[in-house]
Amino acid sequence: MSIPIKIKIDYRNSEWLKGIALKNLGIENINQLRDRFEGQSYLNAFLVKSYSELALEKFLQVVIVDKKVKETQKNYSPHIVFNNFSVNLIAFTVGNFPKITKMKFDVGIFACVNLESKTVEFLGFQDYKTILELSDPFLLSPIQSNLYNGVIKDFTNLRGMDELFIIH
Repeated sequence: MSIPIKIKIDYRNSEWLKGIALKNLGIENINQLRDRFEGQSYLNAFLVKSYSELALEKFLQVVIVDKKVKETQKNYSPHIVFNNFSVNLIAFTVGNFPKITKMKFDVGIFACVNLESKTVEFLGFQDYKTILELSDPFLLSPIQSNLYNGVIKDFTNLRGMDELFIIH
């Protein structure tokens, strides 16, 4: 079993990302956002995705996020390639299980995000084929099954993040 690696997102980056989300929603401050459920949902999803991207940058010590593009494109998602492998960052929040997208990739990295403490815990990674074998399609609703292959509930078969540097 792999040993999780936890990365803390600093306050400056957290506030920068919140500013982008507020701008994308066309509102001026966090109080206006709290009045809108969809705004809060958007903010949470945006922060989960963004925190995991910034933490992966910090862990790998490579630039993944183009900050100018992230600020100007509402649905920006960086294309991540590491060691010549396409990487899918599978980010989810504490207390939830990740859904595995139907998008093809070489390696999936699992990132559990705690929005309260602004931390990202990398649980490990695995290749696409093994992730599909580990995912359970019966945990999806019929609507979700159009977008996702299944849900992962067991992380014991993940490879440790340290092995990411030696895969070929």
